[in-house]
Amino acid sequence: MYVKNYPFIKFAILFAAGILLGIFFPIPIYVLIISICLSFLFLFVHKKYNSKTYLNIFQILLGLSFGVVVVLINKNETQSKLSSYQREKNVKVFGTIEEIELERSYEIAFIIKTDSIIIDNKSVHTNEKLLCRLRSDSTDRKKFYETVKPDNYVLVKGTFQQGRNIRNPGEFDYQKFLYSKGITGIINSYDSASVVILKSDFSFLKDLVFQSRKSIDKLIHQLHNNQTGGLLRGLLLADRTEIDYETKQNFINSGVIHILAVSGLHVGYILLFFIVVFGRFNIYLRSVFTIVGLLCFMVITGIPASVFRATLMSIILVIAFLSGRSTNLLNSIALSAVIILLVKPYEILNPGFQLSYSAVLSIALIYPVIQQVISQVGIKNKYLKNILLFIGVSLSAQIGTLPFTLAYFNKLSLVSLFSNLFVIPMAGIIVGLAIVTLLIGSLLPSIAIYLAIVNNIVTSLMMDLVRFSGTLDFAFIRINNFSLLDSVFFYIFVSLLIYAYKVSEKFLFKLLISLVVFANIYLFSHFDDKKLLPDGLLSVLMIDVGQGDSFLIKFPDGKTALIDAGVVDPFFDTGERIIIPLLDYLGIEQIDFGFVSHLDTDHYGGFASLIHNRRIKEIYRPKPDSSDKSIRFEKFLDKHKIPKKIYDKNKIEISNVVLYVLNDANSEYINNLSSNDRSGMLKLVFGQTSFLFVGDAEIPAEIFYLQHYKEFLDSDVLKVGHHGSKTGSSQEFLEAVSPKISLVSAGIKNKFGHPSEIVLKRLHQLNSQILRTDSSGAVLLQSDGKEIKIINWKN
Repeated sequence: MYVKNYPFIKFAILFAAGILLGIFFPIPIYVLIISICLSFLFLFVHKKYNSKTYLNIFQILLGLSFGVVVVLINKNETQSKLSSYQREKNVKVFGTIEEIELERSYEIAFIIKTDSIIIDNKSVHTNEKLLCRLRSDSTDRKKFYETVKPDNYVLVKGTFQQGRNIRNPGEFDYQKFLYSKGITGIINSYDSASVVILKSDFSFLKDLVFQSRKSIDKLIHQLHNNQTGGLLRGLLLADRTEIDYETKQNFINSGVIHILAVSGLHVGYILLFFIVVFGRFNIYLRSVFTIVGLLCFMVITGIPASVFRATLMSIILVIAFLSGRSTNLLNSIALSAVIILLVKPYEILNPGFQLSYSAVLSIALIYPVIQQVISQVGIKNKYLKNILLFIGVSLSAQIGTLPFTLAYFNKLSLVSLFSNLFVIPMAGIIVGLAIVTLLIGSLLPSIAIYLAIVNNIVTSLMMDLVRFSGTLDFAFIRINNFSLLDSVFFYIFVSLLIYAYKVSEKFLFKLLISLVVFANIYLFSHFDDKKLLPDGLLSVLMIDVGQGDSFLIKFPDGKTALIDAGVVDPFFDTGERIIIPLLDYLGIEQIDFGFVSHLDTDHYGGFASLIHNRRIKEIYRPKPDSSDKSIRFEKFLDKHKIPKKIYDKNKIEISNVVLYVLNDANSEYINNLSSNDRSGMLKLVFGQTSFLFVGDAEIPAEIFYLQHYKEFLDSDVLKVGHHGSKTGSSQEFLEAVSPKISLVSAGIKNKFGHPSEIVLKRLHQLNSQILRTDSSGAVLLQSDGKEIKIINWKN
């Protein structure tokens, strides 16, 4: 492939490189001006001496500079005057609604372009975008949903917060994702009266799109069951909020997650549908109707990058066919990428953009090689040959997207070729049948319901297949620590492999090159690996779960323990959204010992998802009582056949670490105390180092342990009780423990005011180093048995 034959490819590469340069390496204006001046100087020299070298330098400098300029322009639009505020209550936001998302089961979300904000009793005049989430009563929420329109001028009262950034190892940076969308913060409201429409102005076109999306969504759910409705909302309207976490994981494990992201595949389905429907019209009308249909679909989906790219390419193909000209696929891909990045340069950081373009580029570059290999084999059975060619398209896309898949999901699916062979055609049937159902349903719903029933059956079959393939023991292998450097090596070696297949006709040479390339990919992918929790050490990770507790422990022999698992509420499950992804990132399949300190939702809530996903081998918990939550928890453990033990004066030896359980299950004094005071009291001893975990124990429990274990309480590290509340951590107890390091797990600006200034003052007086999740995110400590080190996991 000669770059000169693909001018847009060359410019797109330089433009994208310039954007990345501008994002990650802020360049002063004067340097940019010098670069642009130099580029035109080289152009002048080229004109005078006709030197290709100077022309290339001109193109490189101008392409890079253009990318940096676009970033600088957009940076001014996304600079926030609210960046110093982490979380603030009683905030008032005035602005215009730009976009309204489809209603979810628990909230309505919309984007507001502000003109002023009252925050921390200060009025701030600022033009920036905020994501507003209304989480009120269902009836009031639906009433608001039917009333509100894009471009309404509103007052929103609620709690402001930043998007969650990387607060635990391997965590998704939601704040960066929001910034890539031009959104600089979030405001949550819990009462529909908190959102007041001050002016009812609205945009006709925006409202037409919004009302169309609402009507389609409503009709989808009227005709189909919940499972099919949630899937079709994702496939046709690019809204996956009704597809649950477990289903998404099954799609990832099966290697078919691309089905859930509206992309070129879905645009292809739509294109094929329109060509068939308008097939009886003459070629000009058919082409016009098809283009209009594609544009309508693009707008209805909200114009994600993948749909824009596929729509633009489809339109180019239709026009080229109409004019009798050929089209250059790679130039079309590059042109669409440039247009998207010109408008939204931060899309380059969006996983959807990266996966979409890497997939279509790899199909364009790799599939012809696979096609050539299949043709050389000389398969005579046309059905088998077509199946292999179909698999070849899927394989091409997966090769191209592999680095991004491994980086974002840490999984390599081993069943993806098998799954795609069935799931892609089934998804096409589901989309085509859904469009017909919706068209008929808008006129004759009594007939459409029968088509919907058929679609329910096809969807159920596809979901069963995905569930089956995604839960196989060999469905995938975990790949951790896949880095940017690994990606670079991967693409270099794949390029060498493609080149070797193109230049040589000898089978043995191709086989030898393939073996060498795969061996090098394996070796170089481990070149920069580092183990965050190394063997031979005792590692204690205080996980940031917000206003809750969770501590991951890895023992020197590789066994693991989890003390508490954070909170679950209607909007967020820390077990599902934080702890399981963390375990996946660290390569931990199962927790050997689960410790529930006590049955408060901010401590044991996340264990439900962990147990449901078979990530816990056995559970230690307080002695059961007659409370409803204790009875429910015991039944839950029995249902999932989890071995369980109670806290009761025990010593557990794990490798050369001793875990002491200090609780006395038969103590009448302790059993009559509150749930907090019956928390598991655990002490870890490794060589000359020790850690004390006290759950939410308060002063009454501290009195008991001071009487029975006073000297033994002395520890190097203390997990401060009850998130640092003044109801615990008495002066006498802290003096007995005398911690060198104190760990506080608390949410940012939480409503309880944790940790208490009184407790912090006591710890400072003891010269204890205080480490807090609300300030630092997750905290990692490692002991070799002689000393404890604080590890900076972010580097």
